[in-house]
Amino acid sequence: MSESSNHENVVSLRTERDVKATQGREPQAVLVRMPAAMHLLREKARQTLQGLLRSLFDKADDALFELADQATNNHEQNLYFDSMRQVRLHRKDTESAFFQHIDVNFARLMDSGAFPEASAEEAPASLDNLSLVGNEELEEMVASETMVNRANEQFAERVQHLTLRIDHLVPIKVYQKNNPVGCDAVCAAFIEASGDIDIDVKARLVLLKLFDRAVMCQLGELYDQLNQHLIEANILPSLRGGVGARGVKPTASRRTAQSETHEASGNESPVADENAEQLLGTLRELLKAQGAGAAQTHAAAPVGPSLSSQDLLSILTLAQQRSAPQAERAHTVSAEDIKSQVGHLLARGGAGERQINDIDEDVINLVSMMFEFILDDRSLASPMKALLARLQIPMIKVAIADKSFFGKGGHPARRLLNEMATAALGWQDSGEENRGKDMLYRQIDQTVGKVLSDFSKDVAIFDALLLEFRAFQEKDKRRAKILEQRTIDAEDGKAKSQRARAEVDAALEEITAGVELPSAAAELLASAWSNVLFITCLKQGPDSETFAQQLQTGRELVWSATAPMTGDNRQKLLKLVPRLLAQLRGGLEDIAFNPYQMGQLFKALEKLHLDILRSKVKAEAPVPVVEAPAVPASSMSEAEAVVPESPVADIEAPEVVGQAGLEVGAASSDVASEELGERTEEGDIDGQHLALVSNLTQGSWFEMSSAAGETYRCRLAAIIKPTGKYIFVNRTGMKVAEEDKPGLARALKEGRIRVLDDGMLFDRALESVIGSLRQPRGKRGG
Repeated sequence: MSESSNHENVVSLRTERDVKATQGREPQAVLVRMPAAMHLLREKARQTLQGLLRSLFDKADDALFELADQATNNHEQNLYFDSMRQVRLHRKDTESAFFQHIDVNFARLMDSGAFPEASAEEAPASLDNLSLVGNEELEEMVASETMVNRANEQFAERVQHLTLRIDHLVPIKVYQKNNPVGCDAVCAAFIEASGDIDIDVKARLVLLKLFDRAVMCQLGELYDQLNQHLIEANILPSLRGGVGARGVKPTASRRTAQSETHEASGNESPVADENAEQLLGTLRELLKAQGAGAAQTHAAAPVGPSLSSQDLLSILTLAQQRSAPQAERAHTVSAEDIKSQVGHLLARGGAGERQINDIDEDVINLVSMMFEFILDDRSLASPMKALLARLQIPMIKVAIADKSFFGKGGHPARRLLNEMATAALGWQDSGEENRGKDMLYRQIDQTVGKVLSDFSKDVAIFDALLLEFRAFQEKDKRRAKILEQRTIDAEDGKAKSQRARAEVDAALEEITAGVELPSAAAELLASAWSNVLFITCLKQGPDSETFAQQLQTGRELVWSATAPMTGDNRQKLLKLVPRLLAQLRGGLEDIAFNPYQMGQLFKALEKLHLDILRSKVKAEAPVPVVEAPAVPASSMSEAEAVVPESPVADIEAPEVVGQAGLEVGAASSDVASEELGERTEEGDIDGQHLALVSNLTQGSWFEMSSAAGETYRCRLAAIIKPTGKYIFVNRTGMKVAEEDKPGLARALKEGRIRVLDDGMLFDRALESVIGSLRQPRGKRGG
């Protein structure tokens, strides 16, 4: 199967989704309602991005010209010159479409109803689990995923602070994924905007690499400017993000605490983490405002000697090691339980009067709240949540040792938790007795066990375990990709086959319309020649010259069996028969048609032609279905010599069958019926759920319930364009479901399918805690 064929039949869902999202809608009407600070932020972002795009296209022109100049053959040279010309032609349109997507991203934050993609459940999914589409699109998706991941890691703190500030200004909850100028949104906008540039995949990958260097790698300065703008507008000024952010210098006691913290965590640059540490201060303020902070806890309690962070870490290590031998925990340990354990261990050591300091107690409360979210998260199976919940005490220790932990997106402990949660998203529980046999479950169990048994104070263990887990994941993904590719290839082949069969049936229905075909010709056309047409259509396409020639042979066969025997038609038939038989025989031999069956079919056809030629010549002749082409006299066969010059009167008419007997067009009729059925079914489903199906993101994970009540997790691997089928695979790449649009809309309406949130688990938990703390106290938990 060719790459171009794959690319033709497998369509990117994100492209269809975004086209439908913006079609006929202008975001300007929604943008006018944005706060003044957001308007200025949008204009600043637009100015900076315009400059970066200008630099990108200038470099693209030079790079493609250089590649063409270095090409080793004419084909490759023409490829790059053509690509260079296409990029030039579409430059303005691409820039315009790019900023249209950015504006839509801003508009979604003000009106999720007008742009439904803004909901958290429908946010574009991570490409960690790449759907196996055409090879060209796959390369593009890998390139875009790589640049987004790198930018998110490089600018994690600045993006997080910008996201929190934007969230403070708009009514829609803002995450990293739907931040209108976040790394994900900027990259997605360029991918979509440049989609209309018709260039080879080699040139497209060059363009994406240049976009990475010229735009994505330069976003840090943009985020610094935008954060500074919002700080000057008094939007969360204590949450400092990026160069130039305002803030007070740390006090002497604060510097001492920082020194102790960084000594425990092994960090050699305490100043570099100061911005990230500001997030903890903001969280503590929110915690205090909710009445859940350490100050309220100790308001009425006698104040004893403060317990240093180092001593607290040692005590938590004892608690951690006690929990290590346990196979699973069905629930998280509450903050009060942890503090109680610390008090108990202190009492046993004769230091029961010492108290946890306020900062460390707030850290315990915050991490415990995050793990409560993790256990309530419906995106993970319960056994996996139970495994990850065992990391609660180690994460508390990391947060106590490194006070910048909450704002440090690239921290190895956070990355390890996120990596395991992402891998576990598609994990299907097959029963307690089978969990030990599952490789992913075993790997996560072993990783968690190593953290519990080996982690004391050195966070380097998280880096080592992260590398080990990623190596396991790479092997696991490679195995799944092979099976997925086979699945998609099979579905793509089936779709091509169905389309080719429909094309052939429609063509045969057209050439037999309005005639009654004798059984000998009908059988040869329906059971033999249709196969020749089908294979040619499948290999070369319905517009190929070979297919047109073979279809003409079919027309001549129909004419030879149905034309009235006037004097002219009789002469034409005599000239046509030898060439027609040769063409039919050659086509059937090319597809290795059964020789015996072919002999029987030709014997019946020859008898039919002799009977027609011996029949009485009619005085009046209706217009023939197809005018038989004239052939040279040299092509006449021996059949002409053996036919008497005067026809035999009253010869029995050959047996005839109607169109139904030919069974031509049956498949195309079925296809038409299916399409009609789909339209009818879609009419019975409200537009909201059909729109949701259109917005489903390729690569996203879902939880489905079958009619029998069985629940399973699957990923949307691809949509097959000719058949409109949505193909779902499990974590190993095996196909588990196939649905059409009405079926998926009905499943969404009935609640038999739901989208699983594949955002980073730690980040979602932190966002949930922040959102919960920002709510009025009476509404929390409501």
